[in-house]
Amino acid sequence: MTQKKVSQVLIEQLQKFKVQNIYSYAGDTILKLFAELKKSELNLYTTKHEATAGFMASAEAKLTGELAVCASHSGPGTANIINGIADAYADRTPVLLISGQVPTYNMGTNYKQYLEQLELVRPLTVFSDIVTTPESIVDLLVKAMSLAINKGGVSQLVIPMDLWDQQTNAQPREYPPHLAQTEKSEQDTIKQASQLIEQANQPVILYGRGARHCQEELIELASKTKAGLINTLPATGILEYDIPQSLGGLGHAGSPEAAQILKQADLIITLGATWWPMDYVPREPKVIQFDLCKENIGMTHPIKVGVVGEIKESLQLLLNQITETENQNWVNQINEARTTWFERLGTESHQEGYPLPPQAVIRVISEQACPDEIISVDSGDNTIWFGKFFGNRCQEVLLSGTWRTMGFSLSAALTAKINNPDKPVTSIIGDGGISMFLGEILTANKYNLPVRIIILNNGMLAMENNKMVTAELSPTEVNLNNPDFVKLAESCGVKGIRVENPQQLKEILLDSKDLTEPLIIDVPTAAPIPAGTKL
Repeated sequence: MTQKKVSQVLIEQLQKFKVQNIYSYAGDTILKLFAELKKSELNLYTTKHEATAGFMASAEAKLTGELAVCASHSGPGTANIINGIADAYADRTPVLLISGQVPTYNMGTNYKQYLEQLELVRPLTVFSDIVTTPESIVDLLVKAMSLAINKGGVSQLVIPMDLWDQQTNAQPREYPPHLAQTEKSEQDTIKQASQLIEQANQPVILYGRGARHCQEELIELASKTKAGLINTLPATGILEYDIPQSLGGLGHAGSPEAAQILKQADLIITLGATWWPMDYVPREPKVIQFDLCKENIGMTHPIKVGVVGEIKESLQLLLNQITETENQNWVNQINEARTTWFERLGTESHQEGYPLPPQAVIRVISEQACPDEIISVDSGDNTIWFGKFFGNRCQEVLLSGTWRTMGFSLSAALTAKINNPDKPVTSIIGDGGISMFLGEILTANKYNLPVRIIILNNGMLAMENNKMVTAELSPTEVNLNNPDFVKLAESCGVKGIRVENPQQLKEILLDSKDLTEPLIIDVPTAAPIPAGTKL
C-alpha cells in the first residue's frame, strides 16, 4: 500500500466530499498545507484578515448548501477567524475549520502562539477534535465533515504542524450517498396540515430562506388559500412585492401592515422560516411549520403540525390535497393593508434631497436588480432599509442572519462571485461595515472579482446613533472619520464612483451590469430613524 503525506490525504478526502475552495490566511502552522494545495485542483483564496476567510466559507455554505472549508493558523489566526465561524454557527451552515497547531512536542508549553484551540472554538462547533497520529486523519476528517453536513454547523479539526509531512496508510473514502438524502414528508402529516388549512378563515404564509426554490408553490398556495404572504429578511427577493397578497417583510425591517395582518391570523403556515420576533407576531398562534431540518420544528414557537422534509416536495403534496377557497372578507382585509403599504412605499421611496434618502437608494437598486443577481447585505440600518424597500426578484440574498456581524456583506459578495462567475453580484454595505474590512478591496482586485460594492455612506454608525437617540441617550462615539472611498478604491487598483443623485445611481447600475472589474459606488446617504427603532 502506497503511503502519502497527511496533507495529501486531507486534500484528496476534501475533494471526495465535493470541496472546491478553501479560504484562509498564511501562518507557520499551515504553510505546508498551502504548499500542497498549490499542487492540487483545490482553489486556495487568501484574504487580508482571517475573519473574512471565515465569512467567505459561511457565505459559500449558505449559497450552495454544501460543505465549505476555511483554514487558520494556530493561536492568533484561530482567534481572528472566530467571527466568521460564529456566523456559520448561528445560521447553522455546514463549515469545516482546519486549524493549524504548534508541533506536538510544543503543545501545552509556553511556546509562541500556542493556544488550546478546542476550548476556544468548541462552543461554536458541532464537532471539534485534534489529530494526534497520521493514521487517524481520514477517520477524524470524515467524522468532522459528516457531522457538519448532518447537523448543519461548524466542525473543527486541529492538526499540529509536524504532522503535515508525516506518512500515512489512511485511504480517503468516497462521499457517502446518505449525506445527500433528505427526509420525506409523511402523508398523514400532510393530511393533518391540509385539514387545518381548510378550516382556517384568516391564514397567513410566513416564508423564509428555506423556501427560496419554491416560488411557484408559494404563489399557488397563497392563491388557493387566500393567505397573506409575508417574508423574513433572508427571504427578501424570493417573490416580487407586486405578487397578489404580498405584504412585505416581518419585523423591524418589514412593514407594519404585515405585522398587523399576522396578528389577526387564525392560522400561520411557516415555510423554511425560524425567525419569530415576539414584538411582531401573535402571542398564541396556531402554526403549521414546514422545514427540511427536524430540529427547527417548534424551536421558537408552539406548533399544531410540523412537516419535516424537502419544502418544495411537501408543498406539492399539500397542494394536491387542498381546494381553492373564496374567503372574500379576508382578501379584502389583505388588499386594504396592501394598498396602505404600497402608498407609503411610493411616498417614502421617492423622497429627494442630499445626502440621498436611503429609501430612494434602495428603491433604485431594487428597480435595477436582475432575477439572477446575488445580493449580499451587511448589518445595520442599511439592512433595515433593504428589507423595507427592496421589492424585486433576485436569485439570492446573503446576510448574517442571526449573528448579525458587520462586514459580512463584502466577504459574502466575493464568495458569491467565486462560486457564480457568470452572475451579477452586488454588495450593499454601510460605511461602518466596510471600514472594518477595507483590506478586502485588495482581495477583490487580487482575484479580479467583478462585484459592485455599494457603500451607504452616512458618516456614522446609524443604527447605534438612532438607538441612543430613541432611548434619550446622548449619542457617543458613533460618528465615523471616513476616508475618501473613491480615492481609496483607486489606490487599491479598483474603480470608484461617487453618486450625487438617484438618477446617476440608476445610470451607474445600468452601465455596470456586465462588470469586468470590481467597482466601488460611494453613496452619500442620509440617516433618518426607521420606525420601530429602539434600544
